[in-house]
Amino acid sequence: MSAETPLVRLSIGGMPVAGVVAVEVESVGYFAADRFSVICALAGQIGYFAALGKQDVTLEVAADGVGFVPLLVGQLDHVRLDVARNEVVLAGRDLAARLIDAEIAETFANQTASEIAETLAGRHGLAANVTATSTPVGQYYELDHARSALALHARSTTEWGLLVQLAQTEGFAAWVSGEVLNFGPWPQGVPMLVTPANFSALTFDVINVLPGAVTVKSWNSRNKAVVSQSQGTGAGTTLVRPNLTAAQATAAAAAQLAALGQHQVVMSATMPGDVTLRPGMTLALAGTGSALDQSYAVAGVTRRLIEARGFEQQVTAYAVN
Repeated sequence: MSAETPLVRLSIGGMPVAGVVAVEVESVGYFAADRFSVICALAGQIGYFAALGKQDVTLEVAADGVGFVPLLVGQLDHVRLDVARNEVVLAGRDLAARLIDAEIAETFANQTASEIAETLAGRHGLAANVTATSTPVGQYYELDHARSALALHARSTTEWGLLVQLAQTEGFAAWVSGEVLNFGPWPQGVPMLVTPANFSALTFDVINVLPGAVTVKSWNSRNKAVVSQSQGTGAGTTLVRPNLTAAQATAAAAAQLAALGQHQVVMSATMPGDVTLRPGMTLALAGTGSALDQSYAVAGVTRRLIEARGFEQQVTAYAVN
């Protein structure tokens, strides 16, 4: 999309709203809600904006004013009226907010993770793009194949928290795009080839003091045995987690080592805006003539559309070893 001639279209409760001055949309990953902020001119609309409740919001963007494509479908959470500056700031989240705001007060007995995801999607008027799973969800001992958010030691207090925990257990991602709840394997895409010429700003942070190894220690209550598993080499760090099998401890150590590695080389960049780049996608950088020419996993994208500056996005990504 062109960064020179972008146009944005805002609808609240299905009705178009005029006077958009600036838009910001922050995409932070597959286990969280995207956030938006819109600045509109207040003149002649103060009564309308002051009376807005919790409404659905649709943001669309186009390079030519004709080919509009969705930027975000979300929920209006906050309205700030600045009478002196003659503007209103509208802020909210994508429709994952419906699950984030819903507390759990039930047990999902004898259901699989995918069945729970479909139930939660239907409960909040979302279409379900769910990959089927077969294992019933239960407590660690799997006595009744039930999970209760009210049970002792339960860690999920909202529907979104439960959905994310189930996704992580299955090795899935969970996110909402438009009006669709997605619950399934991590999206796979073709790496996007980029060079320094694709960016208006490009910086790297290289950290040299990260641990090179992770050890996970646990006491397995079922087997009545100590578990200790390590991943990596060199100076390390130790984590203590309850009731893990040896395989689970190994997986936890590998996951923590990978998470630490994400901080070793971090790329921050500014580039022309688009609507396709998302956290989890890969940028293949070439053209620096250095070890920085490698693949980077996108961790966050913040898009801004401002009349005086056009449509641009700031990208944070970490090197994939």
